Amino acid sequence: MNVFIRVDASNEIGSGHLMRCLTLAKKLRLQGANVTFICREHIGHLCNLIDEKKFTVLKLPTPNKDWELPLLTPHSNWLGVPWFIDAEETRSLLHGHYSVDLLIIDHYAINDKWERTLKGMVKNIMVIDDLADRKHQCDLLLDPTVLNDSNRYRALVPPHCKLFLGPSYVLLRQEFYEEKYQMKLRTGLVKRILIFFGGFDHTNETEKALSSFLELARNDIEADVVVGQQNIHKHKLKEICEQYSNLHFHCQVNNMATLMRHADLSIGAGGTTTWERCYLGLPTIVWSIAENQKFICELLGKMKVIKYLGEIHTVSQASLTKPLKKFIENEQERIEMSQLSTALMKDNFVNLQTMIEDIMKLGG
Repeated sequence: MNVFIRVDASNEIGSGHLMRCLTLAKKLRLQGANVTFICREHIGHLCNLIDEKKFTVLKLPTPNKDWELPLLTPHSNWLGVPWFIDAEETRSLLHGHYSVDLLIIDHYAINDKWERTLKGMVKNIMVIDDLADRKHQCDLLLDPTVLNDSNRYRALVPPHCKLFLGPSYVLLRQEFYEEKYQMKLRTGLVKRILIFFGGFDHTNETEKALSSFLELARNDIEADVVVGQQNIHKHKLKEICEQYSNLHFHCQVNNMATLMRHADLSIGAGGTTTWERCYLGLPTIVWSIAENQKFICELLGKMKVIKYLGEIHTVSQASLTKPLKKFIENEQERIEMSQLSTALMKDNFVNLQTMIEDIMKLGG
């Protein structure tokens, strides 16, 4: 089965879309699929990471001029070029391949117009989305963030499209299932905190969280501070951590699940990592760092699955310190949050495996 994945990473887009596609690619490869990525070389594209994971990546050129981009979607600028040029360049890369059984698209800037352009040369199209703000011409659609609206996409996809909706379809790496088996009940005092705000974190939310923690002067609590290789603040953050024996700096880790299992509390952003923390029942203080994170964070906050403090511009170091102190001291709140978040993800392993089997059937 030949699978191609159209996804981008960049300083603006972040790394979350690419990371979840890598997780899916690994699962499909284990089932015998041949998986190839198609990515544009934006600034911060992370194509080297795809190479490291032993996948072929076909590269679309870096945008070489300021295009006047048609507003195809609210995120049209993420392509860097007009949608029809991106579609044609993708067609050119695919041309000559004997068979394209499945094209997977994970991109907020792509909708049904782009997809129709490719439809004639690929057997099936799958879309990964979590906005539901545009139409798609696809055969499968995955949105793991749907919690209370099973009809969210019915007017946006063809009648035959198979939908995989809800947290039970979150794309989790194998390490999370392995760590789950070693989990203990999250009770008792907070002895270790995890701080992580994604691979890029341009606004340096990591330092904001770290400074609030240091203000508490809790030398009895260890803290793991995790950043991505593309984090422009990593050297400063490393210098801060080296000044304190209870701070541990990590850059571009491969053991995030282990760090989450050992933590008693976390501070981070919305996005893909939200579901990883939920699966391991890790109580977390969250604020949204992008507009597309706001809705799901608000909903999970109301469900008491996370402790949501609001949008990025409303959370300062000063405003964080007090709720962090209270959260550390409130064991019962943390226990209940851990239980609620774990329950939300309870069917993930089985349902995700079923989805992978359904995808592989498309190869005939």
